[in-house]
Amino acid sequence: MEGKKRRKINLFLLLTLSVSILAGCAGKFDYSPPPSIAPTNNSVMIEKNKDEVWKTIVPALGKNFFVINNLDKESGIINLSYSGDPEKYIDCGTINSYVKNARGERTYNFPASSAQQTYEVMDMKQSGGLFWIDRKMNLEGRMNLIIEEIEPSKCLITANTKYILTKSVNMRNVQGASKSSTDTISFNSGQGASFPGASFGGTVCNATGAFEKEVLSVLLGKN
Repeated sequence: MEGKKRRKINLFLLLTLSVSILAGCAGKFDYSPPPSIAPTNNSVMIEKNKDEVWKTIVPALGKNFFVINNLDKESGIINLSYSGDPEKYIDCGTINSYVKNARGERTYNFPASSAQQTYEVMDMKQSGGLFWIDRKMNLEGRMNLIIEEIEPSKCLITANTKYILTKSVNMRNVQGASKSSTDTISFNSGQGASFPGASFGGTVCNATGAFEKEVLSVLLGKN
């Protein structure tokens, strides 16, 4: 009888401790989407003929980090690409996560277009379930520069970009179970798209026009 009574007391203490720990847990997750896409200018006018522009453009682009994939002087098209951190050219809003448990309080606040971020999320719907998330974003931007001779000494240069954005998420809970997912979206200059699902992370991403602006600034000698 004495042993049975002791087991009941231990069980009661364990349940009391568990309730106390859960009672001290708190969490909040907020995702703020990016603002509406603002109109951007992806064209510039240069007071030179096509041959002069071509002689200027190719060396200028070669001195920068852009990768020149293809040149076609006759059609006036130059194909460039960029691969790497999306944060320079894409706005996916902001992620804010607050976690409180026996280990203390932690706050995570970062751009959802960040190339890599590790953070925690407390899912209060699952009895205070804590999740560790490793989130990665990669951008591949493919740009076509189109050179049109409007007049004998005037050219219009237009930058059109296709953005290919990949998000990889690895989620692990306190029991060690993990789940991974990878999604890819694509959109063009002045547009945006949403990632499928609603996992812990930003879902709406917009082109900011910064990529086009940066390339055109190089061509104008402002970079």
